[in-house]
Amino acid sequence: MSKKTLSSSEGLVFQFFKCIEKKEMEGLLNLFDNDAIVYEPFSRVEGLHGISAIEPFLRVAMMANSNMRRKIELERHSSDAGRVTALVTFERGDRAKGRFTFEFDPKDLARQKIKALHIEFL
Repeated sequence: MSKKTLSSSEGLVFQFFKCIEKKEMEGLLNLFDNDAIVYEPFSRVEGLHGISAIEPFLRVAMMANSNMRRKIELERHSSDAGRVTALVTFERGDRAKGRFTFEFDPKDLARQKIKALHIEFL
């Protein structure tokens, strides 16, 4: 996919993965709205609510992604401007595939903050 054809929301998704790769916690946290929610498959809670709950999860994600290759493919949601889904293949010896669905406020796309992130492994 050409960078020229990316929407600003799609660009933000690639920025998310770049911050994970570069271990840029401050930049990563700045991508999220203060009251964002992350739904991830590892903890037993119904979503991580707010930056203070999300940060520890992101720190572990950064460590887990160290020296890992990834291929990111975006799914198009033509009817939903407030959502971008990335299918990500992670590889470091073995392979794993995940679906990351990012939600943005469709009424405030100019502000470009992640409102919710749903992570599932396939």
